[in-house]
Amino acid sequence: MFDLKTFIEDCKKAVLSDQPQKQVKTLMEDAFSDPKALQQALEVASPGKSVAPLYSDENLTILRVATPANFLSPIHNHLMWAMIGILEGEEKNYLYRRTNDGLEVEQELVLKAETGIFSLRADAIHAIETPPGQEMCGLHVYGGNILQRSSRSVWDPETKEELPYNFEQLMGFAKTLSAERAAAG
Repeated sequence: MFDLKTFIEDCKKAVLSDQPQKQVKTLMEDAFSDPKALQQALEVASPGKSVAPLYSDENLTILRVATPANFLSPIHNHLMWAMIGILEGEEKNYLYRRTNDGLEVEQELVLKAETGIFSLRADAIHAIETPPGQEMCGLHVYGGNILQRSSRSVWDPETKEELPYNFEQLMGFAKTLSAERAAAG
């Protein structure tokens, strides 16, 4: 049976090891081996919140993430590695690379409960979307304090200009993108 307190303590130890991503991935795989118990623990710890911090310090952040259907994020980065596991629904990721002309899509992949734990590189630049009519719920573990990483970037969806990260601005861009997507049908 999944125990959130034990998971957090184990992740705190793992991020200080010589192979933090590998160890956290193993912990995530163990947690997702009992998805019902994991889902229940996350709902008890963070009822009704879309992005709910479960733990955060300078080396580690653990979030429950619930993304509404038809959600589209702007392009952004994290500047730290992340492990992403999906409990319900799906999340399409667009991974970008820098070019002389800006950014271009390097890879597209769909994350679902069946796809296992996804490792996002520290230098990754990405955007996510959820399909119409399908919410997504997942567990994210970051190798640092994602809530206070001030050097991150977000890209303006219209101009493609790289801007200093601001959560409110990111959510404003996401609201506009999601509304435009819904209106387009």
